[in-house]
Amino acid sequence: MSLMAERTRLGESSFGWLSRRRIVVVFWMAAIVAVATMAYTGPAGWDAQIYWRAVQTIRHGGDPYAVGIAAQLAFLSRPHPSPSDHVPFTYVYSPMTLPLLRLFTAVPGWLLGLLYGFAVFSGFLLELWAGFQMAGAWERKWLVLMLPAIAFFPGLATDDTILSGNIGYLLYGLVLAASVPGWKRGRWFWYYVAVVGASIVKAPLLTMIAFPVLVGKRQWLPASATGSVGLALFAMAARIWPVEFHEYLVAIRLMFDEVHDFGFGPAGVLGKTLWRLGRPYFPTAIIFYVIASCVVGIILLVLKRRVTLGEMTREAWIPVALVGTLLFYPRIMRYDLAAFAVPMLLIGWRTFRKAEESVPPLLPGRSFSWLTVGSAVFVFCFLAANIITVVGPVWFPIELMVLLAVFGLGVGSAYQPQRPGSFFGFDAAHSLFNAQRMQDAEDSLDH
Repeated sequence: MSLMAERTRLGESSFGWLSRRRIVVVFWMAAIVAVATMAYTGPAGWDAQIYWRAVQTIRHGGDPYAVGIAAQLAFLSRPHPSPSDHVPFTYVYSPMTLPLLRLFTAVPGWLLGLLYGFAVFSGFLLELWAGFQMAGAWERKWLVLMLPAIAFFPGLATDDTILSGNIGYLLYGLVLAASVPGWKRGRWFWYYVAVVGASIVKAPLLTMIAFPVLVGKRQWLPASATGSVGLALFAMAARIWPVEFHEYLVAIRLMFDEVHDFGFGPAGVLGKTLWRLGRPYFPTAIIFYVIASCVVGIILLVLKRRVTLGEMTREAWIPVALVGTLLFYPRIMRYDLAAFAVPMLLIGWRTFRKAEESVPPLLPGRSFSWLTVGSAVFVFCFLAANIITVVGPVWFPIELMVLLAVFGLGVGSAYQPQRPGSFFGFDAAHSLFNAQRMQDAEDSLDH
């Protein structure tokens, strides 16, 4: 058997062994056991408890906004506050969700908790499935083994986000799953329906209408109509529930002014920094958000033009456009990053694969190549980010740095010249060159 055939056979058998269904099942079982152990031994469901308290308040005829605001104000007015105490969170979702909460009051508590846990886990699986659809055939062989780890590394930064039980997992799962028929077959109707439905719970999710504009054809009008519908529903809530809507706005204001929960987006980090310096964050953070969104929008539209001209593959463009869309979100949290973990991972992998294949080895005759350098830098940044997340200062905006770094990798990779035959970072001409080099080595061994 030839040297090249032997190496190919060994590589394929290795990947085949790693990709067996039972190995994937073992990985998933290990992840589930680990998450269950973390939930049993430590805090869990802190976001889900907010929803549960809101349901209980409505069940007893109360107002979840008023109860939450009163609890926060009482906490903040304590005569001898302790720095270790955490401000209680209140219900900060649109009054349009109140009828749904009333329906939940008829469901037994144990069943409601079970159903909600299943819904969050299903949303997590939908997020992974949607990201998995963006991977090429060869990429799926190693990506399928890494999907269980996404629960612990949302957005490539370690965190126990999934234990929060935040409804964002379900909302993003539905939106991203509905996007797959859109960017694959141009069918965006259910995506727009999912975005409008998600915006009823979290109004800022209307920013997701930018994604079909970036990757679809003639989507400006449908996206604008979807945004108008979402804004109209938001305005209707103010007329149907005027008291609750006012309390809803007060709860959001307290979240920034008193709880200081700004998120990890560019404007959020600026707002948190200004607050730490004792300076007012409004309207500086709002102005910065508008400027940053315009800059990101211009970059994305320029890249879309390159895709239209055939200077960038559509397969490479989709995860970059999706991560760029996240930057439009005004208050990015860890559970927002979790939904984009797989596209971020693909961007990093494809960037370094492309760099390794387009640049010759640093030292002729040795296997030390740019892939080695790129991989070392990537591993260093990955480890540094996660170490800082665990033991570093809480004020360090590592989530934003990781998000911007990955987005920068995608943008930088897009501006590298494309060569004929490249697909998902694998260049046909380079592969033929490697094959010929291996064949020459084999001939020399035969002689």
